[in-house]
This record gives sequence, structure tokens and C-alpha cells, in this order.
Amino acid sequence: MKIVIDKLVEVLSTSPESILSLGSLGVKKPSGASDIPTIVISIIIENNKGTGIGRFMRSGDSVVQNTSVIEVKHTSDTFSSDLKYLRIWPLPLKKNPSTTEKKFTENDIQLRNVTDTNNIINYKMTDKPSQENEYGLDLPRAMIIFGKSQTHVEMLEIVHWTMAWRDEILGDRYNGSMSLDVWAGSSNETDEISQRLQDKLKSNRTLLRQKGFLKFQPASLGPVENLSIDPPVGSTFSAWKQELGYKFAFEIEEGGELSSGIPIKQIDVDMNKHLVESFSIP
Repeated sequence: MKIVIDKLVEVLSTSPESILSLGSLGVKKPSGASDIPTIVISIIIENNKGTGIGRFMRSGDSVVQNTSVIEVKHTSDTFSSDLKYLRIWPLPLKKNPSTTEKKFTENDIQLRNVTDTNNIINYKMTDKPSQENEYGLDLPRAMIIFGKSQTHVEMLEIVHWTMAWRDEILGDRYNGSMSLDVWAGSSNETDEISQRLQDKLKSNRTLLRQKGFLKFQPASLGPVENLSIDPPVGSTFSAWKQELGYKFAFEIEEGGELSSGIPIKQIDVDMNKHLVESFSIP
């Protein structure tokens, strides 16, 4: 729950018109005259059904564009021995999110010969490639089929869409009430800080939203009162205090980092050595 207070402190200490310094904003009550002015923040999470603390989870995987520059030569992961077929990697092969066509087109997979950077050759995608700079797609095997064999040791650039595998995104949501206690050395100072605090929160709706606050609504305003504080350590001191109350809804997401795992490329099956099969892609 402290994350809610930490994010509000970031709002209040952000320039321009920061209310107080970072050290004067937080959860610590003043224990001496040197601790004021300060704003002490506390929260209460509502426990009514559906309005209190909640956690949600969603997938962090996303469709991304991948660019590879490949040397034209035969390997098990790229070109066939006749240099006419090229395996696409990484998989899975996905369509460009901005396209609406059902079949794969040049908007989804682009090829260029970049051997000579001063004379880049764009390849054309077609259903029946017949030229060296034409290509088709064998979708089930995720392979590029060229019209003619490519020239050995030249460089081809392939751009396609695939998946970035990410950890799940965990989200926390808090609904409740918040108390902002303004402490100062005089009633005038307390009133002045309180007014600036209200103005800051009212005029910084966008910043509050960026920090995770879905709602930040005024709820109450207490009187300015003079208190005598007798701390456990140190001398008694006098301070002025005013309490501001707010209703809030706060949401934060964590996770979504790139997964340490990789897509499965091969599965070997051994049924007590009576049946052995191997599955690989493509």
C-alpha cells in the first residue's frame, strides 16, 4: 500500500510549484519543531465488496517487428543447399497488426538485397516467383521461396512480424480514503500550505493519472488547530495542523519484462524405447 503514498509524494514534489521538499512529505509525524512544516499522509483501504484492494493479471506477450540481415550461404537454420529456400526466424510468424488482409503480403514480410548499401534491391512478393528478386511464402513451413537461387555470400535483409515473449503483467488496484495532514509553525503558514496543496492537486490531474491515480476527489476539510506535542524524546513543542481528506482509486502494473525462455524448436518422444519420434519446426 505504501506505493500509493510514494506516488502521491512524487506528484507533490514535482516542479513547478512543488509543495514541500521530499523530506517533508510522507508518513512520519513531526517529533520536534525542526520537523515542520510537513505533510503527513495516511490511507484507509475500503473493504466493501468490489471496492477494496484487488489484483489482476494479464499476458505481457506482444507482436513486434524483427529485422535480420542474413548472409546467403547454406546452413541448417537459414538457406537450403540450393540457396532457393530461406527459413524465417524467430517464430511464430505473425501478420502486421496494422493490416486487414487475410493472406500474407509485403506489408507482413519484406526482403531486400543490402549487399551494396548504395544500390539496395527491393524484392517483390508474388504467388509464383520466377525471378531472383521475387519471393513467395510457404506458410506451414515458415519458409521464403525465391524465384531463382540467390547469389552466394550476398546479404539479404528480412523484416517480419513475430511475438516477444514477456512475463505476465500483475496489476494492483486500491480504492479508499486518504488523509493529508498539514503541519506548520503558525496558522497562517498552515493555511498557506493547505491552499497550495489543494491547488496543486486540482491543477495536476494529468500528472496524477500518469502516476496511477484513476480518481482523486476532495472529501473533507478539517479546521486549523493549535496542538501541543509531547514527543517521547525531546521537548514539548507547539504546532498548527489542518487535515484534508480525499477519496482515491489507484492502479499500478508490474512485470512484462522479456521472458528468459525461448520458443520450443524440437520435442523428442521416447516411449520406453518402443516408439521414438521427433518433432521440430519448421
